Amino acid sequence: MACGPKCMAFLIFMSIWGIIFLSILGGLYYNQSVGLFENLPDEDLKACNGNKMDWECRKKHLVDLYNQNAYNCWAAALGYVALALVAGLRLCCLRCRS
Repeated sequence: MACGPKCMAFLIFMSIWGIIFLSILGGLYYNQSVGLFENLPDEDLKACNGNKMDWECRKKHLVDLYNQNAYNCWAAALGYVALALVAGLRLCCLRCRS
């Protein structure tokens, strides 16, 4: 089998690293870090009726974009949790077999 114990251990390690990284990144997006402003998707000016001067509407829209990116990061972190669990289960099965 191609996926031996070393491969599974590496996969678990990378999954844990991904969980930590994406959780921190999601927290930074949720706290609206200014350094991540450039990584937000483009603003939809139609949400504010095309008025760039309506700051309250733009502010609400930017907060929504930050929150959506935070939720996306946390969803990806949950994917890594699932991958780590599958790899851990496979590693346990390999150890019990030998």
